[in-house]
Amino acid sequence: MLVRFDSPRTYDNLIENFFSSDVLPNRCTVPALDIVEKENEIVVNAELPGVKKEDVKITFENNILTLSSEQKPSEVSEKDTVLLKEIRNSGFDRSVKFGYQIDAAKISAEMSDGVLTITLPKTEEAKPKQIEVKVK
Repeated sequence: MLVRFDSPRTYDNLIENFFSSDVLPNRCTVPALDIVEKENEIVVNAELPGVKKEDVKITFENNILTLSSEQKPSEVSEKDTVLLKEIRNSGFDRSVKFGYQIDAAKISAEMSDGVLTITLPKTEEAKPKQIEVKVK
């Protein structure tokens, strides 16, 4: 059995699918984030290998959490020859908007082993409420 191969369309689809699929899961998303909603808070984990805590800026305004950093390029002597340079020296800006009211005064952040953990407590109004059913 023969199957017709339409090369221009197939090639275009192949390229389009490659760049829009999970083949490159973190292709443009730096830093990678995990966001978990808990009953009383939201926890954000960000992968920041090689980034010092003093180089990370965290802001929270209008329910938007923004992580940013400016990384300085590693210095190479004029006598040295760079054979391979894959380490990204640019910084990053990453923002996430939350649909919950967050208690900004109680936001906390800690960093351990290249993972930044930010805890965003929900306000009392945003926390789930259990309503008791009364008998008439």
